[in-house]
Amino acid sequence: MKQKQYGQLKRQYPEYVSLDQLYKICQIAKKSARYLVEHGIIPAIDTGQKTWRYKIAIDDVITYLRRRDQVGSMIPPGVVSSRPQRKERKISNRKSFSQIVTLGQESEIAEYFSHIYADYDDVLTTRDVAEMIGLPKNTVANLLQNGHIKSFVSKPKYLVLKTCLLEFVGTRRYLEARTESEQFFKILGGFEIWKAAKSSQ
Repeated sequence: MKQKQYGQLKRQYPEYVSLDQLYKICQIAKKSARYLVEHGIIPAIDTGQKTWRYKIAIDDVITYLRRRDQVGSMIPPGVVSSRPQRKERKISNRKSFSQIVTLGQESEIAEYFSHIYADYDDVLTTRDVAEMIGLPKNTVANLLQNGHIKSFVSKPKYLVLKTCLLEFVGTRRYLEARTESEQFFKILGGFEIWKAAKSSQ
């Protein structure tokens, strides 16, 4: 998009736009627009309402478009595709967090998780934890049983404070985790994009 078109967008649209307006402005699929917002690539205010859940500043949309003009698509291939992924693209060849987070920057993962999971409750179930970190539920259960993720028991289930989960994602145990979970692939890919966007600001 050329520079003069950014000014036209500011004149054409109000200060805040909806998710439906976002995908039309960016000329992308609805799933792609939702991915950009939910992974913090384009900042948004979550109103919690059904009719207009996300309020997105037009200035942030323009910032994204400028960055996209420079670096290309900021969505990992296949992440929002409705087509089934081929077996050879399984996660076994994907990197772990330890390969994209340098020593001393572990807190970036907690910052990323805090942003994308801001609407989660402060007290989490085992299912919540598995979904948030992308590891299989039985793996999470073992981490809880062995005390690697701090928790308290509400029989017969474990409950985890969100602050404890944010501590865990910065540990070597999670940084070096590898899994064939599609959710983990999305989280890792989203983090790579978020980290690159943050460093370019």
